[in-house]
Amino acid sequence: MFLLKKIIVIGFFGSLLIAQPKELSSGFYQDISKKDSIEVDVDSEKIEILLSSGSKLRFSLENEKYIMRNLSGDGFTAIKILGNEQFQIYYDHQNPSSGSIISNYKLYKRPGILNKIIAFLVTSALFISIFQFYLKLNKVWKRRGIAEVANSISIVAALLGFAVGFPFLLNSLFISGDYPAAGKSVLGLGMAVMMTLISMGYFVDENRGKGFFRLLLDALGAEKSESTDLLSAMIRPHGANKIIEILTQLAAIDDDIAQEEVDLINEFAERWRINIPEIKVGKPEQVTNLVELKALVQSYLDEKPDVEVAQNLVDLINMMAEADDEVTDEEAMAVGEFTGMIAHYVSQEEGGSIDAFEVVIVPQNEKQSGAVKELIPNIDSVKKQGGEIFIVGTFYSEEYANAVCGKYISLGLFTNSIKVKV
Repeated sequence: MFLLKKIIVIGFFGSLLIAQPKELSSGFYQDISKKDSIEVDVDSEKIEILLSSGSKLRFSLENEKYIMRNLSGDGFTAIKILGNEQFQIYYDHQNPSSGSIISNYKLYKRPGILNKIIAFLVTSALFISIFQFYLKLNKVWKRRGIAEVANSISIVAALLGFAVGFPFLLNSLFISGDYPAAGKSVLGLGMAVMMTLISMGYFVDENRGKGFFRLLLDALGAEKSESTDLLSAMIRPHGANKIIEILTQLAAIDDDIAQEEVDLINEFAERWRINIPEIKVGKPEQVTNLVELKALVQSYLDEKPDVEVAQNLVDLINMMAEADDEVTDEEAMAVGEFTGMIAHYVSQEEGGSIDAFEVVIVPQNEKQSGAVKELIPNIDSVKKQGGEIFIVGTFYSEEYANAVCGKYISLGLFTNSIKVKV
């Protein structure tokens, strides 16, 4: 009798052990083949697996099995728990021994306190996102009817919110089953809707009566015209103030400032956020002195701008000369000289050389030598072949060099230009 009772008790507890489902431990698992590692989060209703790629798989408990159904509905992937530290992933309802096993995983590390803290922060992120959504929208909502506020919000950025939020929402709902992340995506889409309506001026009184698509197209058109504003501000060239001054003096070199030249100067000043005095069309208050303008260009080059920026200055100078569709002799000479100066600077930076023209005065007697020293203080003098010559300067345009020669020839001084390599 005692033996029969013992058998019954053993059988009862044995049946309990057999019926008790195996519980899988949360933690970090590694493929037995050592090819991959994953993070597993287990609760009573589901098992979530975070892959090394960042994707998340969600297996729900159905009929005492943790399964993840395919979107196509033609089967499912399931987990077979082999113990609290080991499991298999297999496809559909087939017996794992028949060849449907995808992988075998074994626990190698349990989650630490840091992981639990991160998990708590992730769970609370949705509530923080709701508060953040309110704060962002609250600042612009009561100002939604102001045109300046509407124009300050990028319609393209608002529309891109849909392109970013919608795929993440689908992934969270149908693939990973991450409902907090889905809630955050819904908030993002809600913000995209409100920012789109505000940025297109939907709440602005003066736009009442305009259709939705009309407002949308107008906002996109305005955004297109402003799309390079930030980029232009970011690439403001070194020495931008001097470039504006060079262009301003070049516009006045022919004793007449055209409207096209004023528009060009104002365009670059506005793009580079430089405040300049008003430039009047017509006869300038002061005619540009070529020597002073040349010194201004040289002072700009002495600041060592980037080679590419210096080369772009050549294009700006040519644009200014051709802005009024008429290039005078003075402008052509100045453009040629300044282009040569910049080419010389670029060749120096790149280790090359270019042709230039050296203007020299050859005095015929002591009286002329004295006159040259009085006329040009600190001028270089060179002893050559038993005589003395004065080097007026090096110029990069033959026309400019000839103009300088003509100035001194008119004073009765023997002057010539010599081609040199610099």
